[in-house]
Amino acid sequence: MKAAIRNTAVYNKDGNIIIGALEAGDLVLQLGEEGGDAIIAYVIGRVKSPDNLVEADEWHAQVSPIERFIAYVSAQLGCLYVWGAQGQKMTQALIARLENSDRNYRRAMAQYEKHLKQGQTLVAYDCSGLVVAYMLREGMIKRDTTANGLYFYHCLPIQKDNLKAGDLVFKKYRTKNKMYHVGIYMGDGTVVHAKGRDDGVVREPLSATGWNRFGRPKEFAVQDSDCGDLVRTLRKTRPYMRGDDVRAVQTALSKSGNSPGEIDGIYGSNTKKAVIAYQSANGLETDGIVGPITWASLMGGK
Repeated sequence: MKAAIRNTAVYNKDGNIIIGALEAGDLVLQLGEEGGDAIIAYVIGRVKSPDNLVEADEWHAQVSPIERFIAYVSAQLGCLYVWGAQGQKMTQALIARLENSDRNYRRAMAQYEKHLKQGQTLVAYDCSGLVVAYMLREGMIKRDTTANGLYFYHCLPIQKDNLKAGDLVFKKYRTKNKMYHVGIYMGDGTVVHAKGRDDGVVREPLSATGWNRFGRPKEFAVQDSDCGDLVRTLRKTRPYMRGDDVRAVQTALSKSGNSPGEIDGIYGSNTKKAVIAYQSANGLETDGIVGPITWASLMGGK
């Protein structure tokens, strides 16, 4: 299997009509190459940028944590909504155990039976479960939480105008400071969310639903002017850590006279050496790791 490393148009067999698109992280079977194009099992499709397809196990190492999150979310479109679900394959008994009322059980079962009859996915989420399932799997959070918990404990509040791919959007009650629904902003003016029992996981325009609070997950820890000094611990690992926060460190290192080489957002050997040189010159522990102290020094110009 191959994985798309970026959004890629898919053409028909003759290569002259666009018939669809792969989103970053989508898996496809590559059947061969013809005239420099990749032939894939997409009905039968043609990708005119074969370099956009990599082996599936390579994709995870080549993209940022936010890109992986977006790819995961996209792959859940069409899933069912069941109260408390976090990506389990549903059965009637499991729906009965999870649902919070007889009426909601019947609504969830109606969609379950429809999916079963039509051969569609039986995997289900609720709104927070769509986010929490991924974060738990990736070790970003240690325990289950709600939409309210995601906002107050795992996000830094941002303004709607500052939304970027991977940010979370929320609905807050009018009469109390509590969030009751959450979705994922996809970076293109759309939101994916587990909308409800009658709809499942859908993708809609940001303007289609009354989102009134917005947050950037701390667990992605991308240094951003909108987020203040938010940092994950950066170190040389295999696969290499990548992202805007790494790029911010590289830029700061270069300005300090400790060049990491190319500013590419990849925490490789040259970046580690530059960090050690910076730490040594500034009286910091020379471990080659960018934790809160080294980060504050770099970003504060201290």
